[in-house]
Amino acid sequence: MEKAVTQRVQIVRGKCHCGALKRRPGRRKCDTIYVEDKVDKPDLAIYSQVEAIQNGQVPNYDSPDIITNNWRPFRLQNEAKVKIRNLSPDVPAINALVHYSTSDFGIGTPEVPRLTKVVNVPAGSEIELLFPLDQETLNGDPRVGVHILIEHPHDPNLGNNFGSQVHDGGFTTESGRNFTVAIPVMNNSGMSRQINLSIMPTDLNAALSFGSMVFAPFEQKLVSLSIQVPNHLHGTGSNYLSRAVTVVGRLAGNQILGGVTRLVRIDD
Repeated sequence: MEKAVTQRVQIVRGKCHCGALKRRPGRRKCDTIYVEDKVDKPDLAIYSQVEAIQNGQVPNYDSPDIITNNWRPFRLQNEAKVKIRNLSPDVPAINALVHYSTSDFGIGTPEVPRLTKVVNVPAGSEIELLFPLDQETLNGDPRVGVHILIEHPHDPNLGNNFGSQVHDGGFTTESGRNFTVAIPVMNNSGMSRQINLSIMPTDLNAALSFGSMVFAPFEQKLVSLSIQVPNHLHGTGSNYLSRAVTVVGRLAGNQILGGVTRLVRIDD
């Protein structure tokens, strides 16, 4: 069962819709009863960066619902672990499609479809799925993009059905407290487009080598993200501080192209 019908009963006092029925002397006016049917539907969800931005939140491309990497050193696991939730407390999601794609690390880099799974998610619960990383990806840059798209014909909220994991990370004892990250930015389109980059609010000092530029069709450029950890932030190997710097790319009309997050674990 994928839909549940609930009824809301409303009684309106003092209004008579009895037609030709006569009211006896001293009889109270009849009550009108309205019965309204409401169809409940499943609401599948994953952490969505676009939804976070629309809600005025700082997005994170280190998705809490997608795990791809181990630390020390920052390296890929053999499988991506993905959490899918059903936010409806009453209606299960039957035969939902979960599409898994990968991309190179960067903003706007093309997504390659890898696998689709058909799943059932009980009402008010979550499931964990494992998606294998292909050997080419495992042998390449550990900074990989993983993208999840959920499809269900009765899902009323599509804003939380797409989420990504596109991140890099390291400890300050490995990278230093002042370092630069090279981020590929690509116009994956047959038309020239302007891409605007912005750094989301953070308590680290961060700057980009360029913030806005016109890209030729299918052109890719590297932007340098400079990060400096302020002197007042210190941690240790057993008690490190976690910080993040997120860069978001937008097209004309403020359309989200994509983003990346650089995780910083401060252990000195």
